Amino acid sequence: MNIHRFHSFENQVAFFTARTGVHLPRMTFGKGAFFKDLGKWSSTYSSQAQDVECVHILPDPVQGLSFPRAVDVLSSALSLSCGIVDTDEIYALLEYFGLPGSKATQPVISLSGGELLLLNFAKAKAMLTAVGGVVACSPIHWLNENSYIYWEKLVDAYHARQRFVDVALLTGEPFIDEERAKPEAAIEPVPAVEWQLVLNHPIVEFAEIRFPSYHPASRIEYGLADDRSSIEFQSPMLMTGDNGVGKSIFGKILSGILKPASGDMAISAPNGTGHARLIFQDAIDQLFGKSIDGHLAWVFRFDREKGKAAQQIYTEIDTKMRDYFKDRPKEAEALGPQAEHCTLLQAKISLIAERLATRPTVLVLDEPGWGLSGPIARKLVETVCRVAGGLQVAIVLISHHARWWTGMVRSRCHLEKQGHDHVIIRKIPEPCMKFDDTSGISE
Repeated sequence: MNIHRFHSFENQVAFFTARTGVHLPRMTFGKGAFFKDLGKWSSTYSSQAQDVECVHILPDPVQGLSFPRAVDVLSSALSLSCGIVDTDEIYALLEYFGLPGSKATQPVISLSGGELLLLNFAKAKAMLTAVGGVVACSPIHWLNENSYIYWEKLVDAYHARQRFVDVALLTGEPFIDEERAKPEAAIEPVPAVEWQLVLNHPIVEFAEIRFPSYHPASRIEYGLADDRSSIEFQSPMLMTGDNGVGKSIFGKILSGILKPASGDMAISAPNGTGHARLIFQDAIDQLFGKSIDGHLAWVFRFDREKGKAAQQIYTEIDTKMRDYFKDRPKEAEALGPQAEHCTLLQAKISLIAERLATRPTVLVLDEPGWGLSGPIARKLVETVCRVAGGLQVAIVLISHHARWWTGMVRSRCHLEKQGHDHVIIRKIPEPCMKFDDTSGISE
């Protein structure tokens, strides 16, 4: 296995393009640049064929899946090496990589980040006999630690067939069998913001799908441990849980993106009782096809005062980050030029500034380290927590990489399934907390 490390998402993607010939369209320059890059890829693809065909695992795993359901993805992959695809083999592949059979007909777009990555592993295994190797970007970043075994199983399968495995990682990103560097301690404690979560058994329902193929209805009901109705937290709060347990869905309920079919959820915080605001894990998609500056201008086109506040918050976060990394130019690559906002990190800062300018009750950061090196991710979250604390905005971090936020978070909760469709939220007492290698927490 060949491991390559990069200080920025942009350099990681550049390596991927050089290694595979696949030009990923830029997502931070607006729709004009996106379609220009897409056209370039389309017009040069046939002339850039590599010496050996390989499987691609992209930084955002959904980009490697072009069919609507897992059963379609795996059927297409298996057809490369056999004329007739056995349905049982599809379900065996899902089980081999820890995915229940019910995921076979679930729309790919509705799978969690970790489930998407595991489906990429299953696809890569299905294509093994037809390719020379695999090029994988950040292949465990979306996984809980107890799911790392599935990456190891894929690598073992490729090595057994003498296929190459190229891995592109970001500096400080966790990886298999590597010593974990201890995060740098914050110079001063991150400001605390007290807030309360009130839960009345909210139930999210997902309707059955009949066309183009059938998938049964499903639901998730959330509740607090010990049948409590409310729970108090100190911000920053860390939320952990296994892949597919419903962390991101919970964040969408908090922010009002998803409405419970029954029951309800409420927030009580210094800035009031309204919904939270949310930054998706694949934050770059929240630009909605616009450039970084274009998106910010579009959001506040009818509220110049909030637009100015967002610009000030952006400048404050950007300045503090540049000051911290001024003597570490390689790591500062992710910050990009001050005069031109074009990197993934700058997109994240802009989206965060936009939300903080509205002074919400809570800001939810779903896997904020995605696409960032360890030091950059930690400094970004620390800086955002300090700025948010000054605005009395509570911060919730949803993350599989609990160690990255050691010494920063002030409270923690863990989501775990009980039965088929119940998810229990359990607060972890701070004095008893230690990190382990499975859930990220233990008492």
